[in-house]
Amino acid sequence: MKTSSSIYNIIEVKTLKRIIRVSAALFIAAILAAGTAVFAATDPSLPQNAETDMTPLEKLSEVRRVLDAEGREIYRVNGRGRLRADISELRQHTLNAFIAVEDARFYDHEGFDLRRIAAAAVHDIATMSAREGASTITQQLAKNEWLSSEKTFARKFEELKIARLIERKASKTDILGMYLDSVYFGRGVYGIENAAMRYFGIRACGLNLGQSAMLAGIINNPRMYDPISHPDAAERRKRTVLSRMSACGFINSDEARAASSPTPVCGSSVCEGIFASYALSDGGDTAVTEYSEDIQRIVTTAVAKYADGVRATVSALILDARTERPVAAAANTYSDISDARRQAGSTVKPLLCYAPAMDTGLITPVTPLLDKPETFGGWRPSNCGGIYYGWVTAEESLCRSLNIPAVRLLEMLGVEKAKEYAERFGLGLEKADGGLSLALGSSRRGVRLTDIARSYCKLARGGGGAVGAETAYLINGMLSECARTGTAKALKNAGNVAAKTGTAGSADGNTDAYCIAYNPRYVLAVWAGADGGGYLPDGITGGTLPASVCAEIMKDPAMYGGSFGRPDTVVSVEIDAARLECDHRVVRACAETPPRFRKSAEFSIYNMPGSRIYDDSLYSAGGNYRIVENFSGNSL
Repeated sequence: MKTSSSIYNIIEVKTLKRIIRVSAALFIAAILAAGTAVFAATDPSLPQNAETDMTPLEKLSEVRRVLDAEGREIYRVNGRGRLRADISELRQHTLNAFIAVEDARFYDHEGFDLRRIAAAAVHDIATMSAREGASTITQQLAKNEWLSSEKTFARKFEELKIARLIERKASKTDILGMYLDSVYFGRGVYGIENAAMRYFGIRACGLNLGQSAMLAGIINNPRMYDPISHPDAAERRKRTVLSRMSACGFINSDEARAASSPTPVCGSSVCEGIFASYALSDGGDTAVTEYSEDIQRIVTTAVAKYADGVRATVSALILDARTERPVAAAANTYSDISDARRQAGSTVKPLLCYAPAMDTGLITPVTPLLDKPETFGGWRPSNCGGIYYGWVTAEESLCRSLNIPAVRLLEMLGVEKAKEYAERFGLGLEKADGGLSLALGSSRRGVRLTDIARSYCKLARGGGGAVGAETAYLINGMLSECARTGTAKALKNAGNVAAKTGTAGSADGNTDAYCIAYNPRYVLAVWAGADGGGYLPDGITGGTLPASVCAEIMKDPAMYGGSFGRPDTVVSVEIDAARLECDHRVVRACAETPPRFRKSAEFSIYNMPGSRIYDDSLYSAGGNYRIVENFSGNSL
């Protein structure tokens, strides 16, 4: 027999349930009424919607193509610079996985789903939670590409309005494709094409059911469902996606059961898609490249070997020296860094200091330069480690990447003349870049890795209109010695290659490190940069990690590019090594010069020592540069 207390409790529970049902009904009615009002207010045909900027839709719809030299398509990219997956090539189960878990009525609504909003509200009321979302795929696209992440009624209303505009201007197929190309999958990865490569090492068109379900599960919470850091959570989420696909009738129970087995994550942290970003970095809808699948494999392997797990962004780019088109590229990030402008460090010394000084007849490879502490109008640059070498030749100075001689050369040459050469080499500098610190790679905007690589392409192919053929040959020879014994000596076993390193930063640490390695056929530029605006790990300079990546790539036979051909305007001359060492003068050896003091050096016929003993030094004992009149064009 029930007690009065239990009867009272039953009545109380029934009353509570009745209140909840009535409240839910009223709430749903309110939602439907509000939805009807919103549906009317966001009608794309209304005048106020004409003010909505639809540029993002145009960018997402844009198709930019990257082709190889034979015109075959390698990659396609949208206007946001993200890889596009051809939705017509994606398997149906891949599309269905995202539809099932994100927007089961995707093909039935016009931007937002009132039925789903109401169902989500009932679920949240019944469970006393707020876990059910109701955003459609179109709404998510609108939020991600047009709006901020703030949670306000005004932003939500704008999201609904844009979603309906998108539905009016684009087909369902195009909307789904744009969504898949732009959605975030964690680890800096945007778009299903990159996601398939990052987690499974395949193109998106090859995803199987289990892989598709796992990717569809990630986007709900990329950190929580990261299949690398949280494989168990990712597997549970995958099974949830498969269950929803089965409930929607997309797959049967046998297919769901088979795909529920563990899905191996076997992708790469190295992104090859950065090739497309570099290829299209100058704009345009189509980029013709010199893409090589074999060399791409070499670059990817080298970046993976040296950059995996390093707390820095590392990128490698190879250009064909003859056409300046990209051949291969890879990075240890899936973010688009192709337009990143960074301080170039000493990579600009050959371009702004040594090549212009040689091209204008101010120096030769054996010209003595004095490396000692100097002050330039209150600025006191120093060498790495505070070490100074005294008298050195121009070649030794460049190989060791000494700062004081480089700054002196720029001062002697003149900043405007150096900037004129920078323009010839394709390094875009601003008018405000007018200080001597340009010699050390300091500029207001910085430079792109692509621009640095292209500058060296001009040297690699004999001047390329930037400098004379004899200047390019002599600089290439100096940088070949740098690769053998200088700051780029990590490449000493890489064959016939020239190289220059560079490091930028402050007393607190290095921010950027480079190595540029090249031969007459290929130019390889490797950059390592600090993540998040901080500093590189201790020990990373241009001569360490970037040079190691360069050496790994350049030693491969596929990178063989021949020898730098000596032009007729360059000749070998025997000079007196004793006078060079003791008197710091370039003097041509005479008949009385002992064989042990004879040294062969290469000169341009327009700038070489005569037969008499001249004071052929650019740097007098007083420490001031002066133009040498005794270097003449006399033939031998």
